[in-house]
Amino acid sequence: MKIASFDDLLAAAAAQEQPQRLLFAFSMAEAAPGHRGADAPQTLIPVMCADKAPEEVTSFAQLAGEAADIGAQWDMVMVSALSGAAGTQPPAGTVEQALRRMLRAIQDGQLDWMLAFDRQGQLLHAQPA
Repeated sequence: MKIASFDDLLAAAAAQEQPQRLLFAFSMAEAAPGHRGADAPQTLIPVMCADKAPEEVTSFAQLAGEAADIGAQWDMVMVSALSGAAGTQPPAGTVEQALRRMLRAIQDGQLDWMLAFDRQGQLLHAQPA
């Protein structure tokens, strides 16, 4: 399924044979170290992360509202998914490892395997087909 919106992401996760965990990494865009000004290259700094079952997320507005309640500033949210097995959710330890992997990948600029959405829920970066 081609994902072109946050709703598509939720539908794709719900349609999977095995239970899914959606992994979210909220990040700020900042000038890359050693650069200044409006033309400076940007780097992403993760500020918080969360994992949720698809049924726990009704819309992007709900997700953004929960992030706002926490109070952290963010510019975009990177998203990936983790499949369970044998009809059960992935174990907590596996979810934590996957979130740490996401955070390291964001810090290293390796974003190709994640979806990115802006604060309005618009898709910024889609996974390659």
